[in-house]
Amino acid sequence: MSKISLKHSGGNVVSLNVPTSAPTSSDVAFKLPNADGTSGQAIVTDASGNLSFAGTGKILQVVSTTKTAVASNSTAASAIWSYNDASLRATITASSASNFFKITGQVVTGSNGLAVSVILYDNGSAVTTTGALGDASGSTRRSLNGTDNATIPIHVYISCADTNEHKFHYAFYHNSGSTNDINLNRPDSGTDSDRRGRYISNITVEEVAA
Repeated sequence: MSKISLKHSGGNVVSLNVPTSAPTSSDVAFKLPNADGTSGQAIVTDASGNLSFAGTGKILQVVSTTKTAVASNSTAASAIWSYNDASLRATITASSASNFFKITGQVVTGSNGLAVSVILYDNGSAVTTTGALGDASGSTRRSLNGTDNATIPIHVYISCADTNEHKFHYAFYHNSGSTNDINLNRPDSGTDSDRRGRYISNITVEEVAA
């Protein structure tokens, strides 16, 4: 059986051996990459014999922030409250533009019987990448999720696209035709009572290898 043997100066040998069974149809040729990959990558094939280095789908880094304090904003009709505060913001820089961001979390909102919607923002601007907003439809505002006086779950999977610093946070709006409060981590009523709650909101960003 043919093999390629590489002998170390210490005497031991590392070898590459042919398969136990013969190729089923024709000769098989593999073309090695012309440069080394990065730490944590593996050699993959394109099914045509071309080998390259690529990520293995693992989680490369995680940034998570949880807000336990309350916040409130008097938000005008059709306006957006961009809550770009460090207490509910995840700052991350991707190691490769070809990787992905997995963004999860929850937002607890309270309002005076209004539907509150959430948009994912990156340092003050809406994230419009496919997978971060609902489809456009007339004049309706594209958003992540929305509800009335409840917990809003967040789940987004988007391309990193670059290796710049990103500051992910949330922005909110309501469905009223006039100015109304949007509250975080408490109901619309701030009454101090054992029948009222205080809650948490959070955001977690994971970089996932492509």
